[in-house]
Formats: sequence, structure tokens, C-alpha cells
Amino acid sequence: MNNVFKIDNYRLVCKKKSLSKIYKSICNKIPDSIFVILGQSFFEDSVKSQIIDVYCIENKKKIASIITVINYSNYKKISYLILKHILKNPHKLLIHFGFLLNSLSKNEKVDFDKSYLHLLHFIIYKEFFINISLQKKDKIINSFIKLILKNYNAKNIFLCFNLKNKTAHKYYRRNKYKLFLKKNNFLFYKRKFI
Repeated sequence: MNNVFKIDNYRLVCKKKSLSKIYKSICNKIPDSIFVILGQSFFEDSVKSQIIDVYCIENKKKIASIITVINYSNYKKISYLILKHILKNPHKLLIHFGFLLNSLSKNEKVDFDKSYLHLLHFIIYKEFFINISLQKKDKIINSFIKLILKNYNAKNIFLCFNLKNKTAHKYYRRNKYKLFLKKNNFLFYKRKFI
């Protein structure tokens, strides 16, 4: 994928380095992400080893949105890497046993193929879209998501989030994502992009 794609005053950038600010944003905005427990070094190592990929939508060189994804083959690997990390850091298991068990078990009924990309984290900073309509904002973001999917030869995206996240509910329903599974406190949505 080329490093930068532009739409109006926004650009999509793939990030490989200087991930500290992005990781802190994930911790603040998505506190139930397993990466909060696993730590910044695990997150950064996952990016460096190309297990997960990080994209930012920027506006005037400031982060307007964070998108992290994992492809089919790496989705199969990451549970093993998480387990290996926990065994090397057993204190994390003792302190966060319930949380880790819930996070690792939530995806066990999810079956998908190479045409899917898993959206791990998705953060939008509304203040960077305040001067455009909601429809235009959604169109810009969806165009960037299509570009990301194309990079992996994928046509579908799926994700999960805590059912308490009302903002996510509104966003995904408005953008024609379909609910396909509810497990414990998590909702699973998917959408095909043509």
C-alpha cells in the first residue's frame, strides 16, 4: 500500500513507528481492549512484526481517526502470541484473569475466511470532522476503509464492541453494518464493501 491516500483535507497513513500516542489513545478510548492489559510493548511488537496494522486518518497533520486491523492468517496467530505473552508474564493472568478469559473466548464462535478483515480498534475524533456534514464524514471514512480492505484483497470487515458502547451502535447501524452475533457483553457486526 502506498504510504498516503488523500480525500479532501484528509489523508490515510499507515503507521509503523512512533506508536506511543496511538497506544495511549486506544487505552483511553477503548479501555476494554485486550491490548490495554497486554501493554504497549506487546502492541508495538505486534505492529513491527506485521501481525496487526495501524492506520490513521489525518487532518492538517493531526490524528482524526485511528484504525487498527488484523488479516485472516494473523487472526489465527494472535491468540497463540497472546497466550505466550501471558505465560511469560503470569502476574497479568493473576490480576486480570476474568478480563483475559472473556476477551480470549469472545471470538471462539466467529468463523471467517480470507475475504474478511478484522477491525480491532476504531476511534474517531469528532472535532476534526465538525466542519463537514455527517454524511460526508461517513463517506470519507468508508472510502478509506475500502482502501484498507483492498490492500488485503478483502471485501468484508467485521468487528466487535461492548454493548454499552452506544456511540458505536449508532455509527455501525447508520453505516449499514449488520449484527451477526451477540456473546456475553459483546456485539459482532460485519459489512461487505463493494
